[in-house]
Amino acid sequence: ISSTKWAIEYEEPAGEAFKLNHPESLMLINNCNVILRAVMEKCGDAEDCVSTSEAAELAASLDENVINNLPLPGQVDFINGGPPCQGFSGMNRFNQSTWSKVQCEMILAFLSFADYFQPRYFLLENVRNFVSFNKGQTFRLTLASLLEMGYQVRFGILEAGAFGVSQSRKRAFIWAASPHDTLPEWPEPMHVFAAPELKIMLSDNYQYSAVRSTANGAPFRAMTVRDTIGDLPAVGNGASKTIMEYQNDPVSWFQKRIRGNMAVLTDHISKEMNELNLIRCQKIPKRPGADWHDLPDEKVKLSTGQVVDLIPWCLPNTAKRHNQWKGLFGRLDWEGNFPTSITDPQPMGKVGMCFHPDQDRILTVRECARSQGFPDSYQFHGSIQHKHRQIGNAVPPTLAFALGRKLKEAVESKRST
Repeated sequence: ISSTKWAIEYEEPAGEAFKLNHPESLMLINNCNVILRAVMEKCGDAEDCVSTSEAAELAASLDENVINNLPLPGQVDFINGGPPCQGFSGMNRFNQSTWSKVQCEMILAFLSFADYFQPRYFLLENVRNFVSFNKGQTFRLTLASLLEMGYQVRFGILEAGAFGVSQSRKRAFIWAASPHDTLPEWPEPMHVFAAPELKIMLSDNYQYSAVRSTANGAPFRAMTVRDTIGDLPAVGNGASKTIMEYQNDPVSWFQKRIRGNMAVLTDHISKEMNELNLIRCQKIPKRPGADWHDLPDEKVKLSTGQVVDLIPWCLPNTAKRHNQWKGLFGRLDWEGNFPTSITDPQPMGKVGMCFHPDQDRILTVRECARSQGFPDSYQFHGSIQHKHRQIGNAVPPTLAFALGRKLKEAVESKRST
């Protein structure tokens, strides 16, 4: 229904990954404010552009070929994206910092693209907490801005696990459509997924939910960890071989579909834990729900001769203030689902449940990619840390597809009237 002609990405590894997978698109690896400034200068609207002097200088220094290929108002039918969300994320322990305030300003920059290009359709994605951050003021400002531009607007929270991935991932979305177009509906949840109600609190204690709960059923059962990665070969801590044989046949519908026509497996690589964390991992029982609470209260001797506590001191001594640090050094359950995919899986991280159900290691890049629904053919770029970041920041492709299908329905309904 649409083709991506232009894309903007600030982080170079993510931009290069996009190029690998979408060679037909013009990827602009730059600050979006610089790109918008360059477009407005190209159109003779520089006086209407409110930007920093630095953005103006960078826009003026862009390559002439890049400037010639920038889009103009009237050429863009659909703008979609996810402005940096760390300012709103519950995963961010520093969300009152100056950097988080800059992240919030990126929402305004993204809205400026809608204001200037006036596309027929606009889709914004962000974390669940975007709705309640700053007492909901940022969220309400976003809606009010789009309405002021003349758009029809629809907002809601969707759970990725209800759309074909084995992962708990709640995300806020805002659809906007021009007055002359049909506003897309929300996709129907297709998989049963145990999750809290995806409600947004409105004024006067009213609650709004964009989609129905799957508590009473859905066409398909929930996807499991085993469905997702059960066919992948065993690897060890710090596995670094980027290309290998699959070794096993797919055993689930998901695995068969996700492999596609791939003859070899790529990026089945794992972050290397230090000696102490590897020993801790090896001591975590291979059963559902096992985490740091199951570590024996003992000391271990490292290869350096140093004797240290097996249980990190900070965990039992601060557990009461932090929900018992549930899940840290945790193993996945074959019959359960993945926690929210994050940008840096580590056993002491915000989402510490990152150990393979049977193997003594952190989940690989490819396993995390599958938890998001990326096909095995999808290529990531850069170091292992860069690749995890690209995966953790993404909208699951299956959820994106469901949203795209509703956009197609809206466009086709407009054509038929």
